[in-house]
Amino acid sequence: MPVTKPNDFWKLILESGLMTKETCKPIHDQYQQTSPNGDVKALATWLIKGGHLTTYQARILLAARPKALSIGEYFVSDRIDAGLLQGTLVATHKPTGHPVWLHPIASEIQADSVRFPIVQRMCQLRSAAPHPHLIRCFHLREGTKRSHLVTEQLDGNPLAESRPGPGIPIPPADCARLGRQAALGAIQLHGQGMVVGDFNLDHLWLELTGNLKLLHLPVRPVEAISWSDTSQAARLESLANVSAPELQQAGATPTKLSDLYSLGTILFDLLTGKPLFEGSIAEKLQQHANSPVPTPPYIPGDLMQILQYLLAKSPAGRYQSASDVAEALRPFVDATQLSPPHVDVPPTLGSYLQHLANQQAPPAAPAPAASPPVASPPPTAAPFPTAAPVPPPPGAQPPVPQPVPPPGMPQPVPPQAAPFPGVASPPVPPVGTPATPQPPIAVAIPVGQPPAEGGTGRASMLAERIRKRKQQRKITSILVLVLMAAATVVGGYFGYGIVFPPEQIAENTTPPPADTSNAPATETPPESEVDPANNPSAGPPLVEDDGQTLWASPTNGEPVDLSGLPHDTRLALAVRTNELLSNPEGEKILQGLGPQFAAVRSQLEGDLAVDFNALESLTVGLSESTAGGPPCLLVKLKETTNLPSLWGNPTPIAGSTPPMYEVNGWTVLPIPGQEDRAFVAGSSAVVQAVAAQGVSAPQMTRELEQLRRESDNQQTVNLLVDPQFLAAASAQVFPGELAAAATPVQDFLGESLRGVLFSAHTGDDLYLEMRMIGSLSLDPPNLAANMKEKIKGVSRRLEESVMAVNPTPYWRRLATQFPSMVRFAYQNARSGVEGDQAMVNCILPATAGQNLVAASELLLAANTSGAAAPAGGKMPAQKTPETIEEKLASTMSISFPQNSLEFALRDIGEEAGIPVEINGTDLQLDGITRNKEIKDFHFENKPVGEILAQLMVRANPEASPGPGTDVQKLIFVIHPMDGPDDAKKLVVTTRKAAEREKYTLPDVFKIK
Repeated sequence: MPVTKPNDFWKLILESGLMTKETCKPIHDQYQQTSPNGDVKALATWLIKGGHLTTYQARILLAARPKALSIGEYFVSDRIDAGLLQGTLVATHKPTGHPVWLHPIASEIQADSVRFPIVQRMCQLRSAAPHPHLIRCFHLREGTKRSHLVTEQLDGNPLAESRPGPGIPIPPADCARLGRQAALGAIQLHGQGMVVGDFNLDHLWLELTGNLKLLHLPVRPVEAISWSDTSQAARLESLANVSAPELQQAGATPTKLSDLYSLGTILFDLLTGKPLFEGSIAEKLQQHANSPVPTPPYIPGDLMQILQYLLAKSPAGRYQSASDVAEALRPFVDATQLSPPHVDVPPTLGSYLQHLANQQAPPAAPAPAASPPVASPPPTAAPFPTAAPVPPPPGAQPPVPQPVPPPGMPQPVPPQAAPFPGVASPPVPPVGTPATPQPPIAVAIPVGQPPAEGGTGRASMLAERIRKRKQQRKITSILVLVLMAAATVVGGYFGYGIVFPPEQIAENTTPPPADTSNAPATETPPESEVDPANNPSAGPPLVEDDGQTLWASPTNGEPVDLSGLPHDTRLALAVRTNELLSNPEGEKILQGLGPQFAAVRSQLEGDLAVDFNALESLTVGLSESTAGGPPCLLVKLKETTNLPSLWGNPTPIAGSTPPMYEVNGWTVLPIPGQEDRAFVAGSSAVVQAVAAQGVSAPQMTRELEQLRRESDNQQTVNLLVDPQFLAAASAQVFPGELAAAATPVQDFLGESLRGVLFSAHTGDDLYLEMRMIGSLSLDPPNLAANMKEKIKGVSRRLEESVMAVNPTPYWRRLATQFPSMVRFAYQNARSGVEGDQAMVNCILPATAGQNLVAASELLLAANTSGAAAPAGGKMPAQKTPETIEEKLASTMSISFPQNSLEFALRDIGEEAGIPVEINGTDLQLDGITRNKEIKDFHFENKPVGEILAQLMVRANPEASPGPGTDVQKLIFVIHPMDGPDDAKKLVVTTRKAAEREKYTLPDVFKIK
């Protein structure tokens, strides 16, 4: 009976347990003072507005059903009434305050003596271990009349609601990422003997971080679809879009292969914006059984091939496991998006799990010893390949990614000692207060196409020189050489690093003069004495250097002004040439650019009659409109001059307003208002368009404009680039012999960056900074940490790269120092977030600049033309490990804060070139799971075999004193021992299984 009196409503509140008498009385008294004569609905409305009740709770209490708001140890606050979660209750755990969802088990299932035990077992399996791509299940709360599956509350939305709009396709790279994450979730389910069954778009949930989770809720057994049941018309309509042909047979139950077919239909829907087949339920089913898969031309061919395998009519023709699908999709996903973003778990999670463990409520998730557990993310994987491999047919080996840097987010550490004995690290300046990262909104957004394949032969480059205009190739070289320097500092993917001769490092260890503008907080005036509004030069609040916070920038200028560049500018390089030349180290940097820069400088001075030493600044712009011609140059002089007189007083181009001139193949435009100090130069079409636009600022992409506003015109160099433009305009950005740099730069930046700002400042030290904006599904803190971590991974590749080009004696001294120098740069680099921009910055000795660009130029030249040493001067080639025993003896480094056993083994195996297989059945018999979390795993330059043995020790089900003890159950063996080398692999198994199968134990596992 509905409640009509306010006093009865207060009694129901107390009866429900939502409030105690102590908490209820002051609220009651407050209401009596404000609305003493209100009716019961007015009271309910007042309590809702005050945050004391939710709308759902008020509605239930008005219906006089207080017991419905308390289910065991949970308070119910709301109910979801739509979608796959329809009927789910939003609740809070009373003892700990932890938020959960309660999913009801249908009464007919709970009363069924056959079906309910199946649900119990599925809930037990799903609650055993969390997975980053599955909704987390905590336990099955069993009641006499109604039971509920208790799961985590997810943020975000169903993927169907996060799409750009009806009928709008999602870009292939984002589809591949989402499909791969769904497949990773399916791997876990299938490995536990479960299937999704009615797998459709409603089962995909996109969190705010961009991570995708499968909404697999084991609240009913997976059963055959009854296509004739008209009472389920809405459900059947949805299933008809995704159901595999074999499920049309009467009594056919879904399998893991039908799940893969459904995943294929979902991918097709995301890629095209519409279902695989359309029509009535019967028409859709008929087409699933007989019609070929449509092949839209805008789906990349290699991705379409994966769809064809997933959507094979016969189950035998499909991929045979979800892991094959995940591996096939992996090369299409940018490396920075392979790992699930870090998620901040609710602070109540730890106490909630501990409570479940103490209650021994089967099947509660295991509680952590100290801090709340976080689902272990898959490790960072190989960068996007230069050409996506054609996926293998089902049953064949899936695409194998290339070795990658160590996975996981780096732990911020203070700079270590310099890599040379007796040499100190550069001084540590004060640092700025770190910004609080803002969570991004996760939506699917466009990404670029795979980068074009880089590298050309000598003959091709000669032909390129003849074909391309001379000024285009040479002027663009300025831009590319700086880009090369940037990539070297941050990623080093060209196979070279930063080289600082030890004696020059020693010369730069003298602390710089005190900079009062960047003084630590303890030295600043009290807050009352500094008013930032009236003292803009005071800058942001500063903190003591903790060795982790981002380095403080040595300058604080205005954003760079790009007025005069084309409106479609996608790459802009602004160089303060006067600043560069006035610094001795800057002049050495220009010399380090080698003969290419000398040729550029000569042509600039020859064609445009401008002395390089007379320049204040030079800005270079590239865009689609500059393709096929020279770049757009924005030249500013230090002093006023009569520009037309420099060019021989040419006649202005007829009808040009403002006046433009033709000068040695260039069209030049003195900038109105600055006619005696600044001009724009480029092709006729580009300069005329700039003039028509009033020499205004370019209309760049949103991300580039955001980065420009954060730029600093006091920095010596600012390079603003849209990474997607590098792939689309590779020939323009990387002409001639610079083509060898295209693929490494593109691989380093990846597919999902929307804008990059690289800046450098030459002063008492060399300050380097890289700001990045990724797709909205990228988490800025992870993006920053991953980009920094790439620096560390470079050192392991340098030795092979240098040996491959066989350095000359002149270069050998630099070459031998590459690996230690890159590690030195990594130790002095820091990552973080400012606003929504990921950042990596670094402070190095001033002499680093000249070594950086010189090493870049030398190795690029060596890669292009070879650098064969004279007779007797050849460096000995390093023997590449070939057998599995040699690979286990070779050294490597690996570092991750948290990872699963399965993914850690995969990464180590790929890095060492050793195939690794986990015998899951053997592990299960000994209570070991492949999802066992490994935390704080760090090894530097250790044999692969030793690293793997220590991984086995860390993943052992009980604390183990070492691999050679009887406590150590988890081991690996080489199998088969007597087979050919190319057939051997590492099998991860148990000591008991090895004894049963008569495997030969490696020495490290023999009990001593």
